[in-house]
Amino acid sequence: CHIIPQVDDGSESMEMSLAMLRIAMEQNIETIILTPHNKGGHHNVSLEGIDKRMDALYDETEKEGLYFDFYPGNEIMYDSTVPDRLNQGEICTMADSDYVLVEFKPWEEYTYIRDAFRSLLYEGYRPILAHCERYECFLKDRNLIADLARAGVLIQLNSEDCVPRFSNRRINKFCRALLEEELISFIGTDAHKDEGRTPMMLPCWEALTKKLDPDY
Repeated sequence: CHIIPQVDDGSESMEMSLAMLRIAMEQNIETIILTPHNKGGHHNVSLEGIDKRMDALYDETEKEGLYFDFYPGNEIMYDSTVPDRLNQGEICTMADSDYVLVEFKPWEEYTYIRDAFRSLLYEGYRPILAHCERYECFLKDRNLIADLARAGVLIQLNSEDCVPRFSNRRINKFCRALLEEELISFIGTDAHKDEGRTPMMLPCWEALTKKLDPDY
């Protein structure tokens, strides 16, 4: 989630971050990967900056009696420079692993997305497609998601889009179909604020455990 203050379109202040964390605590969330946006040609917070701000979050949460495990990460807007920038240590992987969270523009062509993931897989990374329900090419043909999964791409949904009362019918139907086919590896909050796009997880968990195999 985008809970580091004043680095992207997420939290606007430490006060907002703490408000988001209070919501996260109520949602039984205990571990958070901090994923500020990383976009080519933009001024992005550095890996050192993420670590510094993560330490500041720890300090402030302890003062407030809030206890979480934080890990560094990025939500990466893909362009042709991403593999090199990852290899050079300019972009953060997820929790210091070989997983990378990657997003695209909603209107991007499937062939571009497929080729991007081929490049990342070739470099030895384990790519995660962020919020797959946002891309028009997959909404038109969800079989393309299965093709990516077979190629080794892991698929993520946003928690709110899995709950009928929080998402529109088309998006929710799409998410439910992918979940029923067990093509989803991760569900995340993608939280940005303390109102609207909050760290909501319990309603999603409750909805899915009624419909899906609990082990899955």
